[in-house]
Amino acid sequence: MFAAAWAALAVLSAGCGSGASGVHVQSSSATAGAVAAARRELARYRALPQFTAPGPAFAAAAHLRGKRIFEIPITSSVPFVGAVEQGMRQAVDLIGAHLVVYTNEGQPSQWAQGITTAIAERANAIVLFAQDPQLVAPQIAQARRAGIPVIVLRTTGERESCQSNRSGASLATTCVPGPFELAGRLEADAVTAQSGGTADVLVITSDDARSTRPLVRGLRSELAMRCPACKIRTVDVPIPQWATGIRTEVQSALVRDPAINYVIPIYDSMSQFAVPAIAASGASGRVKVDTFNGTPFVLKLLQSNDVVAMDAGESLAWIGWASMDQAFRVLAGEAPVRSEHTPIRVFDSTNVGDAGHPPQFDTGYGNSYVGGYRKLWSASG
Repeated sequence: MFAAAWAALAVLSAGCGSGASGVHVQSSSATAGAVAAARRELARYRALPQFTAPGPAFAAAAHLRGKRIFEIPITSSVPFVGAVEQGMRQAVDLIGAHLVVYTNEGQPSQWAQGITTAIAERANAIVLFAQDPQLVAPQIAQARRAGIPVIVLRTTGERESCQSNRSGASLATTCVPGPFELAGRLEADAVTAQSGGTADVLVITSDDARSTRPLVRGLRSELAMRCPACKIRTVDVPIPQWATGIRTEVQSALVRDPAINYVIPIYDSMSQFAVPAIAASGASGRVKVDTFNGTPFVLKLLQSNDVVAMDAGESLAWIGWASMDQAFRVLAGEAPVRSEHTPIRVFDSTNVGDAGHPPQFDTGYGNSYVGGYRKLWSASG
């Protein structure tokens, strides 16, 4: 979806100056109020989430037994993806369907090939996980002409519509949004609360992931409201370049500006490259990481007090079940739901032990979704 993102890294900066330059500076009382509000918001999301039914119950097992769902992720190299796929397998196994995962390295040409392979193998449904459907629009159209529904996961935020083509029709059969704006706001709240309302922040994005748009929108709007004294700079690293690009960009930024004291890798799988870069720069004692997704290895870094200070986590198993709920509804001839209401739980040093020792992809969020989806699918027997 972002062709230019594959060609170059875009570095943007924004910040607040002093009163002498004519820029408004918050009063100490206003700053204290914003910090307190950020802390209240974080406390609200530390609680254990509860399942919210996305729609009416239906007889999933009766319609889906033996059906083949072909899933194509944005990349197979990100731990988050593999963990969500484990949840998908749990759900399809319960129903008696089959999940085929098309592994790839994050190239649009590979996603296109995955769709044509699914068509050739007569899949019953195709699930695209986090790709911008605009980049494979011809292949999606080909699948739909072949009578194969296409479900797009986690490219849009909760308040956004499914992406459409030039005529205004939805590209895919339906989509499943994610809580991306909320995640961005919680990342901003963490920086605000931890810094006392003043911080020098490096934000690492990946514009080739469509979900980056609502996430960064939430992050920037919350920082503008809660932490106008924060200095912010952003660097974009496309997903296929994470292994080399993130380390280089983080180290370079820390050398150029030793005042940086927060790094926000907007997706926590980026931390496998950002945290070593912080350590290699000798900045582990002064730089904190606040992030989003709840990938187990990042929660372990949080437990070890290893740079990571907050992870706005999601139950990756829950996401897998929620994704399959939408696919099951489409295959069963049911109306797709607008949202699966997948929750976020804020993890910090006070509650990260709930994620397990070591953390697990389905631990720390309760299991209300298991009973909830089993009831919806009439599979509790």
